Amino acid sequence: MAAVAHFCVVGHPNKGKSSIVSTLTENDTVQVGAVSGTTRQADSFSFSADQQLLLTLTDTPGFQRARQVLAWLQAEAVAPHQRADRVRAFLATAEHRQRFPDEVELLTPVMQGAGIIYVTDAAGPVSASDLAEMEILRWTGQPRMAVINPMAGTAHQQEWRQTLNQYFQWVRVFDPMNAQLDSRLQLLRAMNELAEPAQQAAIERLITHLQRREPDRMKHDAQQLAAYWCEQMTRTLDEQARMLGESPEAALHRQLNQAEQTQFQLWLKQSGYQRLALETQPDWVKDFNQLMNTEHWSFWGLTSKELLIVSGAAGAAAGSLLDLGTGGASLLLGAVTGGLVGTAGGWLVSKQKPGSRLALPGVKTKRLIGPVRHPNFPFVVMARGLSFLQQLKSRTHARRDALELQVNASTWSQAEQVRLLGWARQLQSNKWNVKSQQALEAWILSQSYPDERI
Repeated sequence: MAAVAHFCVVGHPNKGKSSIVSTLTENDTVQVGAVSGTTRQADSFSFSADQQLLLTLTDTPGFQRARQVLAWLQAEAVAPHQRADRVRAFLATAEHRQRFPDEVELLTPVMQGAGIIYVTDAAGPVSASDLAEMEILRWTGQPRMAVINPMAGTAHQQEWRQTLNQYFQWVRVFDPMNAQLDSRLQLLRAMNELAEPAQQAAIERLITHLQRREPDRMKHDAQQLAAYWCEQMTRTLDEQARMLGESPEAALHRQLNQAEQTQFQLWLKQSGYQRLALETQPDWVKDFNQLMNTEHWSFWGLTSKELLIVSGAAGAAAGSLLDLGTGGASLLLGAVTGGLVGTAGGWLVSKQKPGSRLALPGVKTKRLIGPVRHPNFPFVVMARGLSFLQQLKSRTHARRDALELQVNASTWSQAEQVRLLGWARQLQSNKWNVKSQQALEAWILSQSYPDERI
């Protein structure tokens, strides 16, 4: 089995070391904070694939007394090949754990064989303390690279590059807060060049895993979104499922919200998030009380008149939706791009009673709530699901702000809107089939990742 690649992430406090660890290991439990000294002791985080450990990154406290440590190292003249032993002597001196606790914490895993990733933000000029840190790391004799994290600007980046090139084999710019897959792969390839030969196989396997995982994840997400959307289009609720004192419309509202929250949380878990807070509009289905016909609350749907506005014919099948007139097209376009996407406004009620054909003699007919048949509803559910997946894909695990759902469906053409509405009608008319399901999944994939080749 290939050796695990191990790197120690070091540098001055508050330069984004922990953010880099969090992004590369896809772990949002790494402590990240704007306050200097958030990391007080060395802590290791790993990335595994197919139940095999491939990469370990050790997050360390920042240098605090680099110039004093360097002065101790240089107090005795030693040949270059003896410098690593001099660093080991520094670590073996008992009083140094009290006097230089941060430096002991960060140098210990380095001297145990970890490669070095030195992190700086290059926002200010190179200082004497910075030079001392770099010189100490050179004394370790371990393979090392420098990463410029542009968290506070790049005003002195050229000065830093020229200086870092004198101390490190590789110098790279990496933004852990916004690093997409390509950027992460580039950094991993540089780490692979730096790694010991025995560890290179592990990093190569990690790179291959990430490259192969992305298209598989895209397809899986599309399949899940399609299944979730179909469930929402056909969701019904038995009257008996209501909570005590809960109105029929509120009951369905709650079920729709719960289904969305469950699906979104599943996607978070599948993407490796354990602590990411999710902020969505809890009232994305609203105004039931004003828009419900309470006399016929049991059954959602469109009256013949309202269906005529959308499809051009009462009770039109999905195929006839291609004949939409100007009025219908305006309604759909407004629903998707005009701000109604997040609120599902304009709910209407039909007198149709689906399920009544299942009534048996002597058995009370069940009163059902749903499914929702308003023409805006398919767009609302799909736009929210797609927007969530797109936002999730663009995040890195280093970010600690909540994911606030921002719904966007402005790129949908009229033809795409008609197609989506047609699929909803197929589902609610019990005309759904495998071919329709596959077409829906392919459409979601094209909308989720329009610039990707799957």
